[in-house]
Parts: sequence; C-alpha cells; structure tokens
Amino acid sequence: MINSKIKTSRQRFEKVVPATVILVSALIILYFFLRPVKIVSTVREWNQGYFFVGNFPMTAKARIEWWEENKEVLKEKYNMPFIGTDKQWTVLIGEAGDGFQFLQHRASDNDLICFDSLKPGANCAEKKWLLWISHFNQVDTRYTTDDSEYIQRGVNAEIKRVDN
Repeated sequence: MINSKIKTSRQRFEKVVPATVILVSALIILYFFLRPVKIVSTVREWNQGYFFVGNFPMTAKARIEWWEENKEVLKEKYNMPFIGTDKQWTVLIGEAGDGFQFLQHRASDNDLICFDSLKPGANCAEKKWLLWISHFNQVDTRYTTDDSEYIQRGVNAEIKRVDN
C-alpha cells in the first residue's frame, strides 16, 4: 500500500515538472517576442533618420514587418517627412545600448556615429544597426539586417530576399 502511494506521487511529479518547465519556457519565449518596441531616441539629418530602439524584433522578417506597420506613425510622430516620398532617403534603426556618449570616453571611434545636429558632448552612439532601410530610384526600397538583404521593387510590391 505505501509502495503504491510513493509510486503514485513519483508519477505525478514526473508529469507535473515537465509540464511546468514547458509552460514557463513558453511564457518566457512569448515575453521576448511580444514585447513592444521602445523608441529610445531619434535623430534626423537631412534625408536620413536614425531610430535607437529597445526590444526590437529578433528576425529579419519580423523587423521588416514592424517597419512596414509603423513607418507612417514614425514619419509623423518623429518629424521625418522624407519617409515614403519618391526621393532618395535612408533610415537606420539601431540598438539603443548605453545611449549617447562622449567621444573622448572611447578608445576608438570606428564603432561610433556622431551627430552634428545634437549639442556637443554626448552626441555619439554605437553603430549596432538592426535594420537599414534605403529608398532609391524613386520606387525601390532595400532592407538590410545583420545577416540578410531584401528588396522591394516598386510601391506595394512584394519584398524579396536578395540571394548572395
């Protein structure tokens, strides 16, 4: 009798623990994929826009989808009227990291981009680009991520991966 109760408890334990691990893992994964993107800072210089973000999607496809869904809001909210025009323009979306820094605090400035439009001092940010969007030839848009490149030839055309 006692032996059967021990066996029953062990069987429940063997079922509950894996189910709990799977549930917690699924919740953690959902948390990372469903977090809203946070715009930490923006810089506009001529026909180039820079967005420094937190919680950006992890995959190239999700990053491009996020851009397509939010570009009009970003254009209006952050005063970047060139986005969506037929003129040549570029938008870079980078990791916010440690925010803006003083150039002299770095051993090398090769991994920094500094903005003359910001007040002198902490006007440099690390170049950790997550998505690079280039619009050219009036209708073509190129999307570049750390490991892949996509192109859209024409307004509302399909976005296709560029084979290397």
